[in-house]
Amino acid sequence: MKSKITIAGCGIAPGDITEKIRKIVNNSDIIIGGKRILDFFYDFKGTKITISNNIDELIEKIRKLKERKKITILASGDPLFYGIGKTLSSKFSSDEIEIIPNISAMQALFAKLKLPWEKAKFFSIHGQKKINYNSILTSELAIIYCDNKTKASDLAKILIEKFPKSSKRPAILAEQLGTEKEKIINSSLAKIAKQNSSELSILLLLPQNSFITDPGFSIGLPDSEYFHEKNMITHPEVRVIAISKLKPGPGIIWDLGAGSGSVGIEIASLSEDIIVHSVESNRSRCKNILQNIEKFGLKNIILHNANITQVIEELPPPRGVFIGGSGNKIIFTLQQSLKKILPGGRIVIPSVLLRTKTELNKFVTENKKYFVELISISISHSEKISDNYMLKPENPVDLYIFEKK
Repeated sequence: MKSKITIAGCGIAPGDITEKIRKIVNNSDIIIGGKRILDFFYDFKGTKITISNNIDELIEKIRKLKERKKITILASGDPLFYGIGKTLSSKFSSDEIEIIPNISAMQALFAKLKLPWEKAKFFSIHGQKKINYNSILTSELAIIYCDNKTKASDLAKILIEKFPKSSKRPAILAEQLGTEKEKIINSSLAKIAKQNSSELSILLLLPQNSFITDPGFSIGLPDSEYFHEKNMITHPEVRVIAISKLKPGPGIIWDLGAGSGSVGIEIASLSEDIIVHSVESNRSRCKNILQNIEKFGLKNIILHNANITQVIEELPPPRGVFIGGSGNKIIFTLQQSLKKILPGGRIVIPSVLLRTKTELNKFVTENKKYFVELISISISHSEKISDNYMLKPENPVDLYIFEKK
């Protein structure tokens, strides 16, 4: 009978290593892990292999050795919590591996703080090209694993740069947990940003009690929050109503004629389970969209720099479609969207121009089975006049809502 590869969690300190794990290690021919974890087993007599950045090479080596050697892979914390267990369980069958859990650094920190953590949201920026700053800041209790490229103090600086009002957010910096150099600082993001934290660091954002300190990310952000061309953005109030009528949820959403990308960005901010396909043919506007995506750290938006007619057949079937622009092909775009949208999915189209309204009204008359409702939005904003105020009206916007039954 072939022996299984053991993937063992070692917790955060030598004291977390159970007798079961020590017996498994002592009976192994080879142990594999990071240098810090391998040092926990200084008296091991077999072969030690230090994990490098080349995981594919390591997996091939394990495949060659596992037939004739007993291998144990040692993971810090818990193997399946932002650990190597996730990668290995995707590369080997369940019959080939055994996973032994242990306490994670995040669990250890909550225990040290005597803080319940069932409502916490967990993040890791290790090896991530994009970081969802929005999800971090809008979480009531957020805990983030950091790495040597973006330490906890670095992340605090980035959050403040992107959302200045977040500087007063209560936060905790924890580093070198389980070691002699362990340090925990309970303060604010602003003070933590001034620290020079170690590579083994965690940032914990605490609930806001007495006052709101960060804007997080809300639906209907001011136009000024976005990079955009003049008049090439769906204004906040219209954005809010349009998104509510679209009823977005987990799955695919199309943002066609994306302009600044504001609608798609705010939909993507609702959940990482929503994947937004933003389509925009204008290169300069695409540049703005990319800057906006980067600003808010969203990972669930795919940008297509192309004409709608070129890509609409290739896009995956959506559960919702927002058509902010169509290049004078509104009916074609609507018809193609209705063909591909999933049953029960909605299409929302804002209209300002008379020609667009005329074409859509004609479509509604001829295709009543798809029509849900028409909403006319008239917005006025206060404007200061001398020592008083008056309302200044904006152009009215009509929202056409369609649904595939």
